[in-house]
Amino acid sequence: MIQRGAPRLALNVDDLTLASGIAECLKAEAIMRDTRQRREAELIRRMEANGATSLDHPTLVVRLEFPSPSYDIGKLRRLYEVAPKEEVDKAVTPAHDEVVHVSEKWSAVKFKTLLKYGVGVFEVIEAAKLPGGPARLRITEKKESA
Repeated sequence: MIQRGAPRLALNVDDLTLASGIAECLKAEAIMRDTRQRREAELIRRMEANGATSLDHPTLVVRLEFPSPSYDIGKLRRLYEVAPKEEVDKAVTPAHDEVVHVSEKWSAVKFKTLLKYGVGVFEVIEAAKLPGGPARLRITEKKESA
């Protein structure tokens, strides 16, 4: 079970003892962080090897969360070649100048609606996808049902 709260401090100790206690805590934190990171890496490896994105646990919610993909803007411009311009225009904010230059932006939510125009659109989007970061493991306590 995940423990909440910290143990009470004995504040009636001298400064050297308090400093030594802090140093001990820092060492213990480093050991715990290393242990947690190793366990996370192993669980991520096992879940990915099994093709799992979640783990059925009686008291915890355990799932892999993947970062949202980013896209190569130059490659996304090919969508104009494979889908109607007026539809593609809905997914992009063209480069423009304000007080500062705002780069061209594409909305994945909007350009993914172009998938209805066929495999060419899918191929452009997939070719533009940039590699994302590694999966992140999230473990939280399950909320009790009322």
